[in-house]
Amino acid sequence: MRQTRKVLTVPSNGQISIGKRWAGREVMVEMVDDNRMVITAGTFIPHDLSAFYTKEAQAQLEDFNRWSQKTPARKTNLNQLRKRLGRKT
Repeated sequence: MRQTRKVLTVPSNGQISIGKRWAGREVMVEMVDDNRMVITAGTFIPHDLSAFYTKEAQAQLEDFNRWSQKTPARKTNLNQLRKRLGRKT
């Protein structure tokens, strides 16, 4: 991709258009300093979901996937489950 530059004048509402090719894409806007910003396209993880993307979480998911592949599903007896949980049937 060749580098291009575009000079824009920011209108009074503070909004600029970066072009239709960016439409619908997720971007990160970094304010580097008072005179410079960097716009980067990508996929970004919200802070409240970041725990699911750690190495530990990925390892636990891989362990679960291995377990579920070798452990056949079986029908649950709801009466027994309620008793185990200490609830009335």
